[in-house]
Amino acid sequence: MRPQNIVWIASYPKSGNTWVRFMLCNLLFGRQETAAALNVLAPDIHEMGGKIADPPRAGLFKTHFPCTSRLPHREQTAAAIYVVRQPFDVLVSNYYYAQRSKGATEHSREDFERYFDEFVRNRGDPRWIQLGMGTWDENVRSWLSGGHAFPVVPIKYEDIKADPRRICKMLAEFVKPGRSPEEIDAAVENSSFTRMNEIEEADIRARRVGIFYKPYLQASIDAGRRFMRSGAVGDGKRLMTQEQRDRLRRVFEPLLAELNYLESRSHHE
Repeated sequence: MRPQNIVWIASYPKSGNTWVRFMLCNLLFGRQETAAALNVLAPDIHEMGGKIADPPRAGLFKTHFPCTSRLPHREQTAAAIYVVRQPFDVLVSNYYYAQRSKGATEHSREDFERYFDEFVRNRGDPRWIQLGMGTWDENVRSWLSGGHAFPVVPIKYEDIKADPRRICKMLAEFVKPGRSPEEIDAAVENSSFTRMNEIEEADIRARRVGIFYKPYLQASIDAGRRFMRSGAVGDGKRLMTQEQRDRLRRVFEPLLAELNYLESRSHHE
């Protein structure tokens, strides 16, 4: 019988996976200085051709795959941490990520309108669907619907933003109990948005290939586009029209209600 030794850090793309990876690696292994080091400690399965070496080493792995029978190495999963973010901000963050990925140096309202329509029509970014990541709601439900043979710890992006220390303490209790208050404080500080911005800029200056720098992105990088964009909560609703907010809400309303994302219906509107 194969060992159950994989702990997934899972999410739909642009939902806070990198933030949680940095927080966990700072907590478990000390202050992180580069995205390359992070990728060694908590590898991205999507940068490994969708397959982990067999047999896999014990540890953290990042995934955007849904938790289905097709999840690689599912039978070797010990636990998962799932990061969920309200879809208004997910859509906008994925839009800017798509613009950066295709080397765009500027964007227009028309670009955003087209992306919005495509995202809503497909219930997610079509690229991620093609890569086996599912729609936004499929991805979320697959991990949070229960019935798994392993524990899944749900984390909301908005809760990390509001109280990162509480989330870090909860993660510490899950993955490595006994962390001191000082160690938790250091992990929070070393995974702050400001700190991750500093790492991104250092990786760009050094041209270290990884999460934050890839040579084909040079034009976008030169134009000021960054992986770590703003980290704000509510950007999506601010950028969308009322009609767009209503459309997106209708598409995902059942799941939004389950996640208590409808309670702030009037927020930022």
